[in-house]
Formats: sequence, C-alpha cells, structure tokens
Amino acid sequence: MTYSEVILGSSPFIFSPQFGHRTRLYELDFKNQPENIAKILNKSYQLGVNQFLFNVTDDIKKALEISENMGCTWSVIGMTNFNTFNEDLNVFDKFNTTTVILDGSFVDKKINEGDFEYIINYLKEIKNRGYIPAIETRTPFKNLPLISESNLCEYFDVIMFPLNFYGYMMDCNFLNKENKDKISFSVEKIGKKIIVNRTLATGILKPQEAYDFIKNIDYVDCVCVGLAKESEAEETLGIINKFKL
Repeated sequence: MTYSEVILGSSPFIFSPQFGHRTRLYELDFKNQPENIAKILNKSYQLGVNQFLFNVTDDIKKALEISENMGCTWSVIGMTNFNTFNEDLNVFDKFNTTTVILDGSFVDKKINEGDFEYIINYLKEIKNRGYIPAIETRTPFKNLPLISESNLCEYFDVIMFPLNFYGYMMDCNFLNKENKDKISFSVEKIGKKIIVNRTLATGILKPQEAYDFIKNIDYVDCVCVGLAKESEAEETLGIINKFKL
C-alpha cells in the first residue's frame, strides 16, 4: 500500500524559516514575483499534480490566478489560522477549494492548553462554509494520541502531520520501529484521511530515499511537497509518481 494523492505545498513561496539560508533565496526568487510562483505551479500541473496547498498571500493568490488563466484546473486545499480565519475563507471562496486545514502552530497551542472546544468551533464553521474540515499537528508523537482519545475526531475528516525517515521537524529524534508503531496505533484509532508533509526533511533527504521510505507506510493517503524550481519539480515528482497508486 502507498499514497494515491500528491499536493504541491507552498512553504518556499512563504519563505518558511525551516529552510535556513535558502529562505532568503526563496524570498529573492518569489517576493513580488507571482509569475515565478506560477511557473512552479504550471510545471507541477504538467507533471500530474492538480492539488495545491494554499497559504494566503497576495503573491500566491496572483500566481494561482495566473496558472488557472493559463489552463490549469487546481483543486485547492486552504491553510488558515485563527488570526486570519474569516479573511482566508473569503479568499478560498474564489477558488475551487475542497478542504480547509487549521494550521498546526495554532492547533498544537490549543491542544497544549487543553482547549479542544476552541478548535472544534472553527472546524464547525469550516464545514458550515461547505468545505471539508481538516487539522494539522506539527508534533504528532505528542498530539496524535491526545487527538485519538478526544472528541475532536468527530469534527474533522483530514489530518496532516510531518513524516520523514529522520524525524526531522517532528517531535522525535528518529523514526524507529517503536516510534512508527506509536504513530500507526494512533492513526488507526483516529481513522481519518492522512496527509504527510515535510517528507524531504527540508532537503536533507534526497527524493529517492525519502519516498522509498514513505511508500512502505501503509496509512499515508497523500503526500505534500514544496518545490522551488522547475528542475526540482521534474526530479521530485518523477520519483513521487513512480510510487503513487
């Protein structure tokens, strides 16, 4: 069993700090240059990806519009947080948005505070707006067991969390058998669609070794990967597509 869906991520386009010195390079490449983002979208679409994880910025919004005007029909997965929730949903309404994910930094904070109702209220509103409600956690070893034991599971249909061989940017040192079993048990109990991100460990892993590992994890439904060059898209998606169901 392996994944059946691929999502183009947007972390390079929002200059996420986990990329280290490359964050500045991404800023130089993409800030106020939506046409450069659109090139990555178009190349990924040509390579068979039609889902896009949309973090709302003016540049990404313009890039998505450029790509769609050039004939790419994107299925959008919106990423939002509690601070910009209403504004983001208004933007998502303008695109073919299927799913809205609550950002992990906010979800994890509320789980840490024990305030599941706060999260549930936002998930209810997402569903009321006609979208599939989803959450992200960035600390799966800590939070997947907590989520699996809570009534939060009744209010979302999709969950996204980081997963890679090294456990990089996860809350573990190494994804050994004991840790893998812990996640597997919680995921099975949660019983929702699983998206995994940070599969390349921000470039520490080469695509071949990253997806040789991911392909053997049977609960993964979908992988999300950020790409910053057309050549990266060709290499990475070429490998990803080999393992895709």
